[in-house]
Amino acid sequence: MQTKYEEVLVCVAGATPQIITETIYALANKNPPVYIDKIYIITTKTGKEKIKDTLIDRGILNALLNEYSLPPIDFSEESIIVIENEGKEIEDIRNASENEATADTIIKFIRELTLNPKLRLHCSIAGGRKTMSFYLGSALQLFGRIQDKLYHVLVSPEFESNPDFFYKPKIDRNIMYLSPNGKRLKINTSEAKIELAELPFIRLAEKLNLHGKTFKELISESQSEIDMATTQPQIEINIKDRLINIASEKIHLDPIMLTLYATLLKQKISCKYDRTCSGCSECYVSLIALTEEPLLSIMADFYSEIYDFDNYEKAQFKKKLSDRYSIDVLRSYISKINRTIRGTLKVAQFIPYCLVTSIRKYAATVYGIPVDRRKIILK
Repeated sequence: MQTKYEEVLVCVAGATPQIITETIYALANKNPPVYIDKIYIITTKTGKEKIKDTLIDRGILNALLNEYSLPPIDFSEESIIVIENEGKEIEDIRNASENEATADTIIKFIRELTLNPKLRLHCSIAGGRKTMSFYLGSALQLFGRIQDKLYHVLVSPEFESNPDFFYKPKIDRNIMYLSPNGKRLKINTSEAKIELAELPFIRLAEKLNLHGKTFKELISESQSEIDMATTQPQIEINIKDRLINIASEKIHLDPIMLTLYATLLKQKISCKYDRTCSGCSECYVSLIALTEEPLLSIMADFYSEIYDFDNYEKAQFKKKLSDRYSIDVLRSYISKINRTIRGTLKVAQFIPYCLVTSIRKYAATVYGIPVDRRKIILK
């Protein structure tokens, strides 16, 4: 049984409110028809005045509904969302700051609407600045569900943006048209064509777990998630079998080196920060930390699992690790681990994510493995 949605039209618009009535007309003439229940329009301060004057005060929207016996639509001045920048409604998108405010307004609004599973969004990118159309399409890619739609309304050139044309009337009439050479000509509405092009888009909402608030943050997170999914291999370690499996390649390491590698991965899995691993080095540790608690106990646990140590043997190993494994020794182990990984993995793009990497942080050298923690399996 099909779900009955509340049909919501979301438009970006500027000084041409025609695209709103043209979209409603085109949707009602689809097969099967779509009858809009509610309208939201995202625009500028100037655009709001034009839209209010045309659709509400002059009654153009009601004229369309009455002429075609369409169901009533929930639309009022409160349905017009004006973009704000630093607390002030913008007149137009003139600079980078206003452009960024436009992106964040559209993204936030679409994100909130998609939280309601009872709504089906019909988003029209036909009006407003090109950047507004781009951001609306991007918002739907980030948060659109399977039921949501994206459209562009195509109108015959002579009628597009014509101040006297808002939809194709039942009774044909003549209206004036200003030709490209400046001549005023009469054209008949019978010649008008309004077509609705449904635009396919990639739906990422169910694929990505996004937390960012601004458009820039969301795009950065999305790129990081996609990169992680497509370029990073899964690293699976089976301690008992002394085996590392990376992208179906089996890597064998000496127990102490396997223990060291597994400890660095365990450190990454245990990271307290709830964010993507891309560019993050909070889980990286110094080599001295590997010979001290709590990492010392983690290494001892892994080593004990390999050899089935009892508590006494485990304690002896911890003492040995603390006393005898110097920084130089641990550094040599890391070099051997990396040589083995480089010599085994056949897919070159996977290698950088799997190596034990060092960086300078707070005037010290710390070590970690760049792979995203969601790609790690410790058995």
